[in-house]
Amino acid sequence: MIGGKTRKKSSFPYEIAIPSYKRHEAIKEKTLATLKKYGIPSNKITVFVANKDEEALYKQSLTPGSYGKIVVGVKGMHDIRNFITGYYPIGTKIVNIDDDIKGFLEYDEALKRKEKPLKSLLAVIKKGFAECEKAKTKLWGVYPVANGYFMKPKVSTEIRYIIGSFWGCINPGLKEIEITTEYKEDYQRSILYYKKYGAVVRLNMYAPISAYYTEAGGMQEVKERRELEEKGAKWLVKTYPEFAVLNPSKKSGYMEVKLKDLRDKQD
Repeated sequence: MIGGKTRKKSSFPYEIAIPSYKRHEAIKEKTLATLKKYGIPSNKITVFVANKDEEALYKQSLTPGSYGKIVVGVKGMHDIRNFITGYYPIGTKIVNIDDDIKGFLEYDEALKRKEKPLKSLLAVIKKGFAECEKAKTKLWGVYPVANGYFMKPKVSTEIRYIIGSFWGCINPGLKEIEITTEYKEDYQRSILYYKKYGAVVRLNMYAPISAYYTEAGGMQEVKERRELEEKGAKWLVKTYPEFAVLNPSKKSGYMEVKLKDLRDKQD
């Protein structure tokens, strides 16, 4: 007590948003278990599902107390991302995380593989938002590949791919940032935030562990995904030629995109 008054325990304000589709078992075993392991309070966690039928399945499957609430949104990745943006008040610190995250790694120069299991997820979240405020931007993310040989003990603010499986934003509202493509939507988001604020933060010393193209459910439910991913990649390059180039050599077998600020070269 100070001056006869009880000091309230301060807490860092943020919300966890998990969009999920046809993964009511996987989310329980992976992302929700991972968040629990890292001590993330369940009342901060909101699971966004596609429709009422999905809501019923998730409520039946998920362990009570492992999440705060389930919200019925819309079907489709870019539509549910926009729904989440519209759901929270402007200025809310939102941490978006996919439903198939099995863990996180952090870079460690002293180790042979240069990596180890992440110690504190809350520390990453706090750092992401702090670096956003420092760089005067509203989007942060982590390294896209869980491999210590490629991760670096560096925070970058130039244009970089902010992977959609785990990222944070200071909610700008849909009038400022709206996603319009279903495929490569995380690339479009990276470009839009960089174009709007002149920087995006990437914490290159951290990475999520996930099977991006192989986990059942989610986007894997879409037939001909490979062709649609390629179509999305070509659309990005055509729409944002000053920021994106095609990168077809990725081992995933999917057409990928590399982000660069090419505006000076085009003048």
